[in-house]
Amino acid sequence: MFGLTQDARLLRLTTPLGADVLVAECVRGEEGLSQGFQFRIAALSTDAAISLKSLIGQPVLLELLTTAGRDALRPFHGHVTTVELTGANSGLARYQLTIEPWSAFLSHGRDSRIFQDMTTPDILDAVFAGYSGKGKLVPAWRFDLQDRDVYPKRSVTTQYLESDLAFAQRLMHEEGLFYYFEHAGQADTPALGTHTMVIADHNGAFEGDRQGSIAFSQPGATMRQDTFDRWRTELRLQPNAVELVSWDYRSLDTRPVNAASTPGAGQAELTTRDVPGAYAYASRAQGQRIAERQLQAFEANKEIHVGAGTVRTLRPGTLFTLTGQATLDTAASDDERSFVVVRVVHLMHNNLSAEMRTDIDARLGVGLLAAAIDQEQRTSLHATGKTIGQRPTYRNRIDAIRSKVPYRSSGRDAHGCVLHPRPTVMGQQTAIVVGPPGTAIHTDRDHRVKVQFHWQRGVRSHNRLAHPQPDGHTGAPGDDGASTWVRVATPMAPVAGANWGSSALPRVGQEVLVDFLDGNIDRPVVIGALYNGRGQVDAQHNQVAAGAGAATGNAPAWFAGQAGGHAHPAVLSGFKTQALGASQSGSGAYSQLVLDDSPGQARVSLQHHANAHQGTAELNLGHLVHQADNQRLAAAGFGAELKTEHSVAMRAGKGLLLSTDARGSAAGTQLDSHEAVTQIEESLQLQTDLAELASKHNGTGSGAAAGAGTGTAAGASTLRVSDAMARSWDALQGKTSGGAAPQPQSTGVTEAGAEPGYAQPQMQLSSPAGIAATTPMHSIFTAGMTSALNAGHDINLAAQGNTFAAVKNGITLFTYGKTTAGDKPNQETGIRLHAASGKVSSTSATAETRLTADKAITVASVTASVNIKARQHVLLNAQGAQLKLEGGNIELFSPKKVEFKASMKELTGPHDASTGLPALSKPAEIFNEAFVVRNEKTGEIMAHVPYRMESASGVVLEGITDSMGRTQRLFTPKPEDIQLFLKDQD
Repeated sequence: MFGLTQDARLLRLTTPLGADVLVAECVRGEEGLSQGFQFRIAALSTDAAISLKSLIGQPVLLELLTTAGRDALRPFHGHVTTVELTGANSGLARYQLTIEPWSAFLSHGRDSRIFQDMTTPDILDAVFAGYSGKGKLVPAWRFDLQDRDVYPKRSVTTQYLESDLAFAQRLMHEEGLFYYFEHAGQADTPALGTHTMVIADHNGAFEGDRQGSIAFSQPGATMRQDTFDRWRTELRLQPNAVELVSWDYRSLDTRPVNAASTPGAGQAELTTRDVPGAYAYASRAQGQRIAERQLQAFEANKEIHVGAGTVRTLRPGTLFTLTGQATLDTAASDDERSFVVVRVVHLMHNNLSAEMRTDIDARLGVGLLAAAIDQEQRTSLHATGKTIGQRPTYRNRIDAIRSKVPYRSSGRDAHGCVLHPRPTVMGQQTAIVVGPPGTAIHTDRDHRVKVQFHWQRGVRSHNRLAHPQPDGHTGAPGDDGASTWVRVATPMAPVAGANWGSSALPRVGQEVLVDFLDGNIDRPVVIGALYNGRGQVDAQHNQVAAGAGAATGNAPAWFAGQAGGHAHPAVLSGFKTQALGASQSGSGAYSQLVLDDSPGQARVSLQHHANAHQGTAELNLGHLVHQADNQRLAAAGFGAELKTEHSVAMRAGKGLLLSTDARGSAAGTQLDSHEAVTQIEESLQLQTDLAELASKHNGTGSGAAAGAGTGTAAGASTLRVSDAMARSWDALQGKTSGGAAPQPQSTGVTEAGAEPGYAQPQMQLSSPAGIAATTPMHSIFTAGMTSALNAGHDINLAAQGNTFAAVKNGITLFTYGKTTAGDKPNQETGIRLHAASGKVSSTSATAETRLTADKAITVASVTASVNIKARQHVLLNAQGAQLKLEGGNIELFSPKKVEFKASMKELTGPHDASTGLPALSKPAEIFNEAFVVRNEKTGEIMAHVPYRMESASGVVLEGITDSMGRTQRLFTPKPEDIQLFLKDQD
C-alpha cells in the first residue's frame, strides 16, 4: 500500500471532503470565451465508499503548478456537476468528477418571465442574482464595458421556456457581449475560492499573460519557460458585409442598417442579409452598432491561429506575444505577433511516481479519461514529436486571434446555426387584459392594451403561483405593470386607416387571443377576444363571475336557449356594447346591432338603451319582434320601425322625401317622386285654370298676383302660389328655377347630383292612400312666402271653437259655382255663408263693400229688422226709378208713376230720425324687413351664417341664414332703421 498525498504534486485537488481524500490522477479541461469551462478530473482515493451525493454542487479547487515556483499555482475553481465511481480494488478507488462554473447551474433553471424597460446588463444582473445563496453557489460577475450607456432600455424582453443560461447567452449574443472567467483559489475557506464571470464588449478588457512573451521552440526542447512547439494558421471564408432591416410600426420606417469590410484582392463580396423581426432595435444608431458587431464576429472567425505547447498560464482572454516563430518574426510590427487566447484545451497528468503508476494500473487498470487523453495526444497537435505515446504531464492546445481584431462571439455553431435562438411561439396564446386597479378599460392614444399571460407567476397570477425570485422582473401583478403596450387588431372589419377604420377594445378582465409577429415572444399582438366561463342556462351572465388574477367571466349575450323566448338555435348575431361601469353586471346602458336570421322572420335592429331595457331608441327592419337580451318575444309587425322615448331629428341638406308610394323590388332612384310631380302638376293646372277663370270674372285682386308689389310685369292671372308650385314642380325634377337640370360633378365616385335629385332642399310628403296628421294639442303650419292648399275635390275646415283668418294685403274668394254632378237638379252651388247662431259681420274699415249678383240679391230678417245706414246718403235705384236719402231729404224719382198704397196716409212736420253709426277702427300699419346675405367681394350667397338683427327701437332678432342666405323677417310698428351683424364681423 502507499499513501495518497498531494505535496509537491503538479496537480492539487481540494474538495469539501478534506485534504488528500481525493488526489487528481489526470485532467482534461476546456475553456473559452463565451462558452464557460469544463474540467473532467480522474481522482484517486483510498475510500471506495464516498457518498457521491455529498459532492454534487460542492465547490472544488484544482491547482496547477507553474514554472514561476513551487508556490506559484494556477487555480481552477468550480462546482461538481457530475461524479461517478469508475472502479475500486484492493483499497484503491477511482472517481471521475466534472467541474463547471456556477453559470452551468443556470442551464437547469427553466423559466418564463417578462422584463420591462431594462437594459441588457440590468437583466443579466437580475437573472444572476437569483442564484445567490442557492446551495453552495456564490455567483460572482462583473461588467467591463467600454460604454454602458450605449445599451438602451428594452421595452420588453421575455424569457420564455428557456433555461436561465440560454436566456443570458442569447441576450449577450444579441448585444455583441462576450464573457470569460477569472479564477481565484482560497483552499482554507469553505468556498475554496471564487470564479468570476467577466462580461465585456471590447478587447481592452483582456489582460496580459503572466509570461507576456512566449517563445516558439522545437518539440521536446528543454526550456526555462513554457513554450509553444506547434503553431499554424487557419483562414476561413466568411461574409464581409452585414445588412439588417427591421420594421418599426411606431416610426413607420424599416430602418435599414449595414456594415462592411473591404474584401481582399480577388475576393468576392459576400453579404449576409437578415430580417431580425419587427422593432429589433430601437434606433438606427443601435441597429448600426448591432450590424457592426455581427460583422466583427465574422471578422474574428476569419483567421484563427492554433497553437500547442506547455504554457500553463494561458487562459481565455489573456494577451501574449509569440517570438521565435519564423513566419511571424518577419512581420513588420509587433501587432502581427500579439494574440488573444480564445479557447484552451488542457491535457494534464499528475506527476505520480512510476511505482505508483504501475500499482494503480495493476489494481484499477488504465482509466477511461487517461486513455482518452492519450488518444487525443497521439492524434492531435498535442503530440510532442518524440516517441509516439510519450505521456507529458501537461500539454495544451489554444485557438487565438490577433489582438488587434475585435473579438465577438458569433453565437453560431460550425454549421451556422444559432446556438441560443430566441424562442419561437408556435400558434397563438390567450391572455387576460389588465389595467390599473378599478379601471374598466385601459388603453393609450394608439389603441393598445396591456395583457398578462397565464404563464406569468406572481402575487396575482392566473395559476395562483408565486415566483420564487420576485425581484428584477415583472412577475404577475394583475395590473398595468404586467406587460408593455400591445397592439390590437381591428375588430369587425379588418381596417385600420388614417382616422378611419373599425374600433373596439377589449376591457380589463377579458380573455384575448394573442398572436406573435414572426413567432417572436417579444412581439405580441391581440387578434381577438374570447368568451369563457360557463354561461347561465336561459339567462344572461356567467356561472363563473371571476377567476384568478384579473380574469373575469364573459359569456355571450346571445346564445342557443331551451325555453321561452330563449328557445331559438342561436339565430341572433351582431354586436353589443356595454357601459363601462356595468361591464360585468350588464345593468347599465348599452347599444347593439342585431341580425336576426330566424327562418322566414329575418330582422335587422339597431338599438340604444339608456339603462338596461329602458330609454329605448330603435331602428328595426324586417319582421319586427320585441327583444329582451337573448329572448325573442312577441311579433310587432313587418317593415321598418323607428322609435325612441326622446327626440328625433331628420335633416337633409339636399332634400327629403317621405313617401308611401311603393317601388317593386326596391327599384327606382333615391328621390324618385314622379307621383308627387304628377300631383303637383295637376294641382298647378287646377290652380292656373281657376286663376284665369277668376281673372275673367274680375275675381283676382292685384295683391294675389305673382308680381304685385314687386314692380314686375307679371299678368294679373298669375298668382304667387302658382309660381311657387311651378318652382316646386321644377325642383322635384332636378331643375333649377330657370328649368335647366343641374349637371353632376365629375369626381369618379357617386356624388350628390350624380343620380336624379332635387334642385332645391325641398321636403316632399307623398302618399297614394292619404296623409293624416293629428294632435290633441296645437298644430302650427307656417310659410315665409306662400302656402297652397289644393284639392281635386273638396276641402273641409271644421273647428270646435273659432276660426280666425288674418291677412295683411287682402282676401279673394272665387268659385266657379257650378257642380260637376249632372244628376243634380240644381247645377249652381255658389258661395254660402251661414251662421247657425250668432251674427254675421262684414266690415270694410277704409274702403267700399260691394254686393254684386247676376240675379237677385235678397236681404231679409226673419224675426227682426233690416237696417240700412250711411253717413252721406242712401241710394236705391232700379230701372230709372230712384230713392235717395241725403242731407236730411228724401228724394224720389221715377220715369213713370209713383204709387203709395196704404190703409192710412199721414204726413206730419219735420222729424230727425238720425241714428249712430258703428265706429270703425283704422288698422295700424305693420312694417317689416328681411335680408339676403351675400359676400361683398364675390357676391356669393352666404348660407348658414349666424347673424343678429337690431332695430333702432331695440328689437333684436338672432338666427342663422338658410341655404339661400335669407334671414328671418323683423317686424316693427313704425318705420325704423335695421342693422344686420354677422358673426365675427361686429
